[in-house]
Amino acid sequence: MGLSITILGSGSSGNAALVSDGATRILVDIGLSGRETARRLRECGLSPQQISAIVLSHEHGDHSRGLGPFARDLEIPVFVTDQALQASGLTLDPGRRQRIDSSVPFDINGILFTPFAVPHDARDPIGFTIERNGIKAAIVVDLGCLTNLVAERLRACDCIVLESNHDLRMLQVGPYPWALKQRVMSRLGHLSNDSVARYLANEFDGRARHVILAHLSKKNNLPELALESARRALEGRSALRSNQTRLELAKPDEVSRTYSY
Repeated sequence: MGLSITILGSGSSGNAALVSDGATRILVDIGLSGRETARRLRECGLSPQQISAIVLSHEHGDHSRGLGPFARDLEIPVFVTDQALQASGLTLDPGRRQRIDSSVPFDINGILFTPFAVPHDARDPIGFTIERNGIKAAIVVDLGCLTNLVAERLRACDCIVLESNHDLRMLQVGPYPWALKQRVMSRLGHLSNDSVARYLANEFDGRARHVILAHLSKKNNLPELALESARRALEGRSALRSNQTRLELAKPDEVSRTYSY
């Protein structure tokens, strides 16, 4: 096996993805509670003790909530930028903390992570491409807009986990206060279904076998709206029709199937 990805949780209730090459198992973000993370790992047939490392994209609670319990109770290295760790307010054992830079690749037991900057209202937020044995995946789940850098990093991926947070109409007429609506819609907020559709219609290279729509808002989106918007965008790419890219959804309260490559 080259690489597998399992989404343990996705959304404001907690984000976490399990990346593995069969021997090394890495959590990308740990926004579920420590207890819930352990429960969902058991659904995958794993115990917390089998996790090799944690990689953190940024400090927001829905990405870091379970970090303290895991880092405290288990001897698991945590790969995190200086700014994200400082903003989180957490104190990690210096022997377990691994300092990373938002633009410098790093290796965990042969799995190559390449971080890159994303536009979001956090301290030094990053997305990742992840490579092993010729397989490349990307996880980008909190960003306000899809920059040229992000689009470039998503090229030649076998699997893309990408935020599709809100339907603009639902957000505009929904219950959020206006200030929060402005934040979500801003360049430092969250990616809309329309933004994902524009990417798929204009910049997606057709390489990925799976595009997994993630971080859907429970109040400002519907799974069928996100899927239909993305599906229509792909249908307009006649040159890509020979590629069997499958659109999938990451659900907030369910462990996804394992995507193996």
